[in-house]
Amino acid sequence: MPRRPPQRYRPVTSSTLAGALSLIMPAISCLRIYSNSRSLLPLGYTCAISGITFLLYGYDKMQARNMEWRVKEITLHTLGLLGGWPGALVGMHFFQHKTRKAAFQIPFWMIVSAWQFVWWVIWNGDFKELDKALQS
Repeated sequence: MPRRPPQRYRPVTSSTLAGALSLIMPAISCLRIYSNSRSLLPLGYTCAISGITFLLYGYDKMQARNMEWRVKEITLHTLGLLGGWPGALVGMHFFQHKTRKAAFQIPFWMIVSAWQFVWWVIWNGDFKELDKALQS
């Protein structure tokens, strides 16, 4: 019988906890958008860009292990800025990739913080203009 490789250890760190907590505001904001406009567009967009970002983190980790061409950090940050930061959080934890490099982590957490502000504004905002935009 073939032996399975041992499972990789994925520690729960303070960054993991901060990342999990940072998903609360987007989740409740998407629920509020849906309850007011019945639009799944923001949720669908976030899931799509996060999925792409997650896959790119996995690809970059594979390339790093094989010592081959890597994905540029600016590309990873750009995807985070475009809304893929939840996928980046999951990718960093799942693949244990880019978790120790401070030069990467500082801009990444700035992106997450900026998105927290965006979602907070959406949560507290007036949905009349958003409804018009989503209806067109």
